[in-house]
Amino acid sequence: MKILIYSYNDKIGDGLQKISFLQQIRNTYPNAYITYSTTNTTTLKKFLNPLIENCIDEFIENNEIQSSLKNLIISNRVFRNHYYDLIIDLQKVVLRTLSLRKISHTNFFSASANFLFSDYKNIKNLKFKNIYIENFYFNILSLLKDKNYKVADIIIPSFKINLSTININKTKVAISPGASSNDRKWQFEKYLTIANFLKSKGYGVYFFLGPDEFEYIDICRNHGFICPEWSDEKEKISNNILYTMNLAKEMDYCLSNDSGTSWFFQFANVKTLKIFGNTNSIKFSRPGYCSSIQTSDYGFNDIKDFPIELYQEKLMSFLK
Repeated sequence: MKILIYSYNDKIGDGLQKISFLQQIRNTYPNAYITYSTTNTTTLKKFLNPLIENCIDEFIENNEIQSSLKNLIISNRVFRNHYYDLIIDLQKVVLRTLSLRKISHTNFFSASANFLFSDYKNIKNLKFKNIYIENFYFNILSLLKDKNYKVADIIIPSFKINLSTININKTKVAISPGASSNDRKWQFEKYLTIANFLKSKGYGVYFFLGPDEFEYIDICRNHGFICPEWSDEKEKISNNILYTMNLAKEMDYCLSNDSGTSWFFQFANVKTLKIFGNTNSIKFSRPGYCSSIQTSDYGFNDIKDFPIELYQEKLMSFLK
């Protein structure tokens, strides 16, 4: 059996949200040859790949599937002479769905346009709108196999890490102040204030900084905070996702913006407090592991305007 799974694009967070689904797909179709394809690129191919080892047999990026009328007319050179027993569409933009459907196949699944172009219909009346994205993916499986699937925790392979800098006698709070765009960032200076507040309360605070936050390493260390992903010489200890995920598992809580790093903690089953500006908190908060602050609910459309005092109030309720 040959299966094609299509997604438009996968940044780190997008990819992490698909891990549990892809692991379950492999369990459900153990002998299938599974191809994963994107219009742009996917972090699942390299950076996140250790989490889906043996789940995907082939990756096809830049597959020429676009949301344009022209794309419906011209032949897709990437998939010429390809055939699949099953195509699974993970997105819902109609023109992309129609372009995808042109690929030779036997069965086609898509929730686009309320299943109008799909060979599988929503006979179970499952939700595919305004729900957490992992539930969306597992609802696909439920219709494909006509059984009820529940979102499962992802399997994280073990990876040796040095825990000598982690104080096991304190409740450990990770702070991840980065984000992919400025409109998703609550300021680093405010997180630093929160970190000092938590330290005064006896918590162990650790800053998880990406390359874009390199300039903050010295500031954190000067305030007595450890950046466990960085060596004393300010070099990244490891770029392996398994290192990061296993390190995240050592934390008790995480405070973050709406970022890819926040998903490391949520998928490591760490309770996470996530602050959102304009992003939909329902879609990007993992049930059971993520509490959210939607700043617009408090009259702050710009995330940067959200006050420290109000954040601190929500934080103490979160830590109880």
